[in-house]
Amino acid sequence: MKTRDNSTAWGLYLLVVVGAAAGLGVIAFGGTPWIGGVITGGALLVGSAVRLILSEHRAGALAIRTKKTDVVVFAVLGLALVGGSLSLLLRLHNT
Repeated sequence: MKTRDNSTAWGLYLLVVVGAAAGLGVIAFGGTPWIGGVITGGALLVGSAVRLILSEHRAGALAIRTKKTDVVVFAVLGLALVGGSLSLLLRLHNT
């Protein structure tokens, strides 16, 4: 009987969680908010790419729903965070 190796699956999940926590930590400890948002959004985009590439078995804890749903949700949230964070750099008026 073959045993499952969950270290890769949990490692990828922890990569996304640590990346998101790092971005939130940047914001919480007084860093530039747009940088923290880009880091957090980037972590979600990495999660989306990993979920797209890997099979259900290898994705481990990143596999919550169907592959299509997981990829779309991670990608939309990641792009929204990156886009929203970068919009903080725009000068909309001269005050």
